[in-house]
Amino acid sequence: MVGKIRINGINSVEYESIKELQVIVDHFNIYPLVTAKASEFIIFKSCFDIIKQREHLTEKGFLKLIGLKSSLNWGLSDSLKESFPNVPVIIRPEYKFNGIPDSFWVSGFISGDGSFHLNIKNSDTNQRVSLRFSSNLNIRDADVLKGLVAYFNTYNNKVKLNPWNQYVSKSNNTVSLAITKISELIEVIIPFFEKYPIQWVKSLDFSDFKKVAIMISAKEHLNIEGLKKILEIKLNMNKHRKW
Repeated sequence: MVGKIRINGINSVEYESIKELQVIVDHFNIYPLVTAKASEFIIFKSCFDIIKQREHLTEKGFLKLIGLKSSLNWGLSDSLKESFPNVPVIIRPEYKFNGIPDSFWVSGFISGDGSFHLNIKNSDTNQRVSLRFSSNLNIRDADVLKGLVAYFNTYNNKVKLNPWNQYVSKSNNTVSLAITKISELIEVIIPFFEKYPIQWVKSLDFSDFKKVAIMISAKEHLNIEGLKKILEIKLNMNKHRKW
C-alpha cells in the first residue's frame, strides 16, 4: 500500500516519496492514460526521472526541471517566472485520442469524471422531474466525449444514440457531454453501467439515478406519492448524500 489519505475540505490521496511515485509511474507505463492527461504524464515522468537521478541538485538539472514545469498543468507561477525569466519553455507533447480501450475503462472514467444528476424544477402547474448523465472535460478532450457516444452505441442493440453533436457541446475551454432523454438513459446508459458497474461512492448516485429513471418511465413522477419519493431521493444524492 502506498500513498497517504488527507482529509482537508476535499478528500485526496497524495504520493510524495520516490518509492511511492515509482509505483504510480510504473502503473501508467503499463496502463497508458487515454485523455489529454497522457501528455502531462510524459512531462511528469521526465521530472520524476530528473529527481530520481538527483540531477535537480545541479544547476543544469534544476533549470531543466523549471522548464518542464512551465508546460505542466497550470505552468509557472508569477514568482517563478520572475525568478527564472530565461528558462526555455518545454513544448507539451502532442496528444492524440486513440479510442476507448474497453468497457471497464469507461466505468472507471465515469466513476471519476461523470455525473448522475436529478433535477426538479417548479413550473406554473407542477414540478418537472428530469435526469442528466454528464461529463465535463477540458476542451482538449473533446474527442474523448465524442468517442464515448460512439462506444455506447456499439454495446446496445435497442436504442442507438444520435450523432455525437446532439450530446457534446463546447463552451470556452470546456467540453460537455449530456444525455437527458429518458428512453436513452433507460435503454443505453443504465444497462451499460449495470454490466460494467460504477465504482466507489458514485455507485450510490447511479443506484438512485436508476430508481428515478424507472419511476419516470412508469410515470410515477406525475402523482403526489411518486414525486414525494423522488424528492426524498434527491435530498440524499451527490453532495447532499448523508453518511
